[in-house]
Amino acid sequence: MTENELDSISERGLDDLRKIVALTHSNLEKISRILDNIDKEKRKEMYKGMPGVSGYFDGAYLIGEDGSKYEVPANYAAKSRIVFGDTLKMIEEDGKKLFKQIDKVPRKRLEGILSKKEGKWYLLSDGGTYKVSDIAAEFHKAELNDKAVAYVPENALNASYAALDYLEKEKLAGSPQQARETSAGTVTPAIPTKNKEVNASVVETKKPEVKKPEVRKELSRTEKRSAVVKPKVVEKTAKPEQKITPKPEQ
Repeated sequence: MTENELDSISERGLDDLRKIVALTHSNLEKISRILDNIDKEKRKEMYKGMPGVSGYFDGAYLIGEDGSKYEVPANYAAKSRIVFGDTLKMIEEDGKKLFKQIDKVPRKRLEGILSKKEGKWYLLSDGGTYKVSDIAAEFHKAELNDKAVAYVPENALNASYAALDYLEKEKLAGSPQQARETSAGTVTPAIPTKNKEVNASVVETKKPEVKKPEVRKELSRTEKRSAVVKPKVVEKTAKPEQKITPKPEQ
């Protein structure tokens, strides 16, 4: 066996080991996610049985059964993407008030654009205007007119609050499609504000002229037959008739 063959076998072995390591790492991540979900479900059941104040989330507060209001930490609400109507429970551990998400309402996905009014962020969608978490907007580095995705309760679309999920520009960042769209021109929809509207700005680029290919006319069978070149017929010239004179008798 030559040295090159040994090197080839060694390289194949390394490739196999790399694949095994990658697969093992992927499986470990899946197992970790499953364990986390199991742990969360167990903790939810545990929190349900603990003494505390239960109620629903209104976008800023936990509203108790008796109508009492308890401010929910904005960081927790934004990070957990708590939706209007989700069931929360406030418990005390080591003298600290903790909020836990006990149950989730059915959700509806919304798309819209972000606007800012009096320092507060809002999502403007076809279904209406919704307040979103200022902390979530700042975390995602939101700007006016950014396209965003958020969630509202499926059975209460008239809710005043939407849980911000992500901005479209985060998904498109670094993609060739975004570069093409930027170079070709983008349209920013107008956002109504208190005193005026921000008009849509359109960046146009000249499209190169496209030469139309020549179109060849398809001939019908009759035209094809008439278009066939017939061979030239050369007429034969008639030979002059020869007169035969009889010989005189001797």
